[in-house]
Amino acid sequence: MGPGRPRARAGIVALALALALAGCGAAAGGEQSAQGAGEERPTVVATHSILGDLVTRVVGDAATVVTIMPPGADAHEFDASAQQIELMNGADLLVANGLGFEEQLLEPIEAAEADGVAVLELGEELDPIPFAEGEEHAEEEGSEHAEGEEHGHEGDDPHWFQDPDRAAAAVRLVGERVAEVTGDDAATERAETFAAELEALAAEVEDTLAVVPDDRRKLVTNHDAFGYFADRFDFEVVGVIVPGGSDLAEPSARGLDELAATIEAEGAPAIFAENVATADLADTLAGEVGEVGDVEVVELFSDSLGEPGSEAATYPDLVRANAERIAGALGA
Repeated sequence: MGPGRPRARAGIVALALALALAGCGAAAGGEQSAQGAGEERPTVVATHSILGDLVTRVVGDAATVVTIMPPGADAHEFDASAQQIELMNGADLLVANGLGFEEQLLEPIEAAEADGVAVLELGEELDPIPFAEGEEHAEEEGSEHAEGEEHGHEGDDPHWFQDPDRAAAAVRLVGERVAEVTGDDAATERAETFAAELEALAAEVEDTLAVVPDDRRKLVTNHDAFGYFADRFDFEVVGVIVPGGSDLAEPSARGLDELAATIEAEGAPAIFAENVATADLADTLAGEVGEVGDVEVVELFSDSLGEPGSEAATYPDLVRANAERIAGALGA
């Protein structure tokens, strides 16, 4: 979207700020960069909390940043309200994860773009990797979702943000588009500075994970959200409880039996649950494998930041927290 596109942005910005000040959690996830309600600024909308944190660091004071999904929201299941869709339709720039990650927001994103909103879908630009083969289990006939129905397990994995290097590349792309939309060339400088921090963070994570020997670099996760992490830091995802890359699918009894056998065969000491989903299946599976207490259930931050004040309240904090928890669970 060019800067000359006619749009009554003052009302949109006012609505964004009003929602933030009113504490309307899902409408604005706490990411606000505008200073002062009297100024008319461009509006940049990010779909989920991880993106909101990355975008806010790049935008600075050049625009108002509104995050649609609050921390803790499951991006695969989140439905936008009418007010949130209005914010998306009135954005000067809409930053989305891409690769089908925001499953319930695909139509609103497409509609906003068709209406002339500038949309940046990042995943397609970040050298996406396909979902690993052999990690989905067929759903049982008669389950809530029909067998064979797609739940994101085909095609490219949208969880690129679990790789800090790809997040750095994403930040640079955001910087270029923010500069175009706002006219603030400093956005590219802020993006480059932040990207360098994220690349240093990747090296820090390598050091944190150095305590995990090669034969223990095996992950059993709740859903297929850590393929990029595994690819970047030399781990292998040996099992996934929920088939495919979406939380909307359901594991079959046979699939869970096979996964239990895999955990025992691999000697996996931990099952990694996630902050956006219940750990009930992970707890049950851990209790059925080997001796009681042999397998620990460890929560990771998968598709969302942690709550404000938590150890994963920002993207760099999320990456560090996950690395430290994995190192603690799998380290020699």
